Amino acid sequence: MARRKDQERARRTILDAALATVVDRGVGKVRIRDVAEFAGVSPGTVHYYFEDLENLLRTVHREASDRFFTARLEMVTEITDARRKMGALIWAGLPASDADTLVVALYRLEGYTNLAPQHGDLITSLFDKQVAVYLNALEVGVAQGHFLIDASVLDVAANLVALEDAYGLHIVSGNRTMTKARAAQLICSYARTATCCPDIVTPPKEL
Repeated sequence: MARRKDQERARRTILDAALATVVDRGVGKVRIRDVAEFAGVSPGTVHYYFEDLENLLRTVHREASDRFFTARLEMVTEITDARRKMGALIWAGLPASDADTLVVALYRLEGYTNLAPQHGDLITSLFDKQVAVYLNALEVGVAQGHFLIDASVLDVAANLVALEDAYGLHIVSGNRTMTKARAAQLICSYARTATCCPDIVTPPKEL
């Protein structure tokens, strides 16, 4: 059991180092030896846990993606009112600032189209999952009688994810006029218009 915990700790250290390396140097300049240097281990140790650089970066991408799907889905599961659910989803989908390392790494990974032949599949999968989370909240809102949506519900969900991505990129790029609070307000404004519901707002405790 102790050996397994040590292995899990070592694997976690390497993943954290890969994340830091992506943020520090950009995906195109990352090498196994760079990750090893950040982790304080030998390149051979990195290869022991990850077959190659592509495998390592795909794992980093999945970990970052979990924040925007798995963690967010769990977060809103207990919220029954679709209006509150939408506000919570919007807030959770935005990076805190340009110091939000996990999100910075995710944007850099998604912008590096030559990462691997399967890279497009990773981006598509994350986008589709995020759309599905919003789609569910919108459909719940319609069923509860809070939302009136004339357009395609799927299109509205896709637009919400696209707005998250666009404003999130401005936040992590250091655009000083685009804070998380401002971005959330703008996305909520679109959501209110798209659903004909004036009650979609960012959770007050988050502001």
